[in-house]
Parts: sequence; structure tokens; C-alpha cells
Amino acid sequence: MAIVAFWNESEKENGQTLSIIAIANQMAIEHNFRILVVDACFHDKTIEKAFWKIKENKTIQQLNAGKMDISSGAEGLVSAVASNKATPEIITNYTRIVYKNRLDILLGLKTSIREEHEKSLMLYKDLINAANKYYDLILVDVQKGLSRPTSKALLEQANVIVYTMPPNLLNIDNFIKLRETNELVGSRKIIPLLAKSDEESSYNVKNTSRYLKEKGIIPCIPYNVRFMEATNEAKTSNYFTSQKLSSSKNGEAFFEEVEKACVTIINKLKELNKMQ
Repeated sequence: MAIVAFWNESEKENGQTLSIIAIANQMAIEHNFRILVVDACFHDKTIEKAFWKIKENKTIQQLNAGKMDISSGAEGLVSAVASNKATPEIITNYTRIVYKNRLDILLGLKTSIREEHEKSLMLYKDLINAANKYYDLILVDVQKGLSRPTSKALLEQANVIVYTMPPNLLNIDNFIKLRETNELVGSRKIIPLLAKSDEESSYNVKNTSRYLKEKGIIPCIPYNVRFMEATNEAKTSNYFTSQKLSSSKNGEAFFEEVEKACVTIINKLKELNKMQ
């Protein structure tokens, strides 16, 4: 019933996709929501490899010359949207299940041709609107940057935008500038989130919150080597279901902060009357 976009103006690595992976897992396990994660990024397999081993078929890739295989996944769903056949039930046929009735993933378009990706992504607003009738929460990993019309359209469609930034002064100052000059970033639906945060850093979450002149402490996703390893080894769901029981101080702090981020998003949606 609500759409949350994760995004950053910079096209450089900033922890955006890892943040959405962490929050989606936590939401699915600890909160009574049915969640869909939509990968709207170009040529990025971070989400897929976080949950599943990727099997490359180089022969097929060469035959397709980088073009889309419309038989499955996002390509099949885009085709259904174009044919006005994207019902909520059909959408689930093209997603992959992480936790049954809790967390589904719509993996990204397979094309390596940017123009083809942008053309197909034009239909994602309709796709997400259809899915929004079936899922409680849709988390969209939006292509970074401001140059693509599709990214702007998806951000405008979202009820809440989580602006992810790593703990460095350049990114933090850039957010402050955008908040003053960009209508979307300056809107009430923005949540700044510190990704890969480190308490030992000068730009830890408390100092960054003060620097941003926030009333409270902004949410963060702490840097956690075990989580990073899990996302590289298709073991993310195992990490969240098994390692949460670990009593390690580092692990406890990680899950506590991820939960705080989830609560911040839920509270923002309630504030904006998008979730009861």
C-alpha cells in the first residue's frame, strides 16, 4: 500500500543497494508486511547475488547481443504491462521468493544496452502501481543520479524517498545543497540515511545528524563485514535468520540500527498517512 524509493544523486557507490537489502530482510522478518523489492538499476546484480548464485550462460548472452530475454523476470513483466495484463496476481509469477508471503524480489532487467533499459523502465510506474494493490510495501532501488527521466518519475511516484549517503563530507554536503535546491530532496517525504556508518568515524551517525541540523538521530546501516560477506555469497537470508541469534556485540548493533531504520520509514509513512 506504500512505495519507498532508495536513491542517491551521486552515481558512485554509496551503500544504497546494500541498505535496501538489509531493510527489506528486517522488515520481512520482524514486521507483518508483504514486501516487494524492485531492482530498477542498470546492469547491477548486487541484489540477485545477495540471495542466489548467479549462473551465467555466455552462449545465450552472445546470441542475444546484450538484449533482453522477455520470457521471464522483469522482461516478462514489462511485456505484460505493455499489453495491459499486469494484474497483481500476474506480477507474482515474475518475482522470486525470499520468504514466502513476506519478501519477493523483482530482479533487474538483463539488458546491457542503456537505451533499451531506459525504454523498458518507462513502464515501471504502471508496474509498481499494479503491484501496490497486492503488496503492503514496495521498496524500489532507483538508478542513482538526476540525469535519467525514469529515475525522476520513480522518485515522484514514491511515498517516501530514503536518501542514502556514505559517511564522508562530500556526500553529506551534497545532500544539504540538494535539500535547498531540489524540490524532491527538500520535500517532507525525504529520509536521510547514513550507509556503511562507523562509530569510529568523524562522520558517525550522531555527528552527521548534528551537522545536518536534524531534530533527532537519522537512521543508519552500520558497516558490518559479516553482512557484506553474506551479500557477496548469496547467504543474506541465512545471515538474517540465523546470525541474528548471535550474541556478538557487532552483530547486535547492526540489527538494532537496521530495525531503527525500519521504524523510521514506517513512522514517516504513518506521518504522511500512507500506512495505517
